[in-house]
Amino acid sequence: MNSLYHAHSGLRFLILLAAAASLIVLAAGLATGKPLRATRAVTASFTGLLDLQVLLGIGLVIGGLLTDAATGHLVMMVLAVVVAHATSILAARAKDDRRELLTRLIGITLALMLIVGGIMAIGRGVFGSLPASVG
Repeated sequence: MNSLYHAHSGLRFLILLAAAASLIVLAAGLATGKPLRATRAVTASFTGLLDLQVLLGIGLVIGGLLTDAATGHLVMMVLAVVVAHATSILAARAKDDRRELLTRLIGITLALMLIVGGIMAIGRGVFGSLPASVG
């Protein structure tokens, strides 16, 4: 259970990195008016890592690690996954490139806000492993 916890905790850094890469690529695409080649790959990486994170979190819940604070964390993270997938579907259905890029940008931004809120819900700092009040 300890290694599952550390995998779950450490994966957040890859998710944050994928989110940052996605935001940069999407902003560049919006600035140029057309998607960059890497647009779908980086946004899919973000969503895929987020899915993996939820699976690891479910493993922790099944393993008995569910406190009141973790319930808020769980809700925020599930909402982040729903937002990421829903906006990805909406972006794929977009009529033009600009709308697709903007939809993906909004989705990743909202998901990232939910992720930050979810991390803080368990009393952790976003970039550290100590509680937010200590780190």
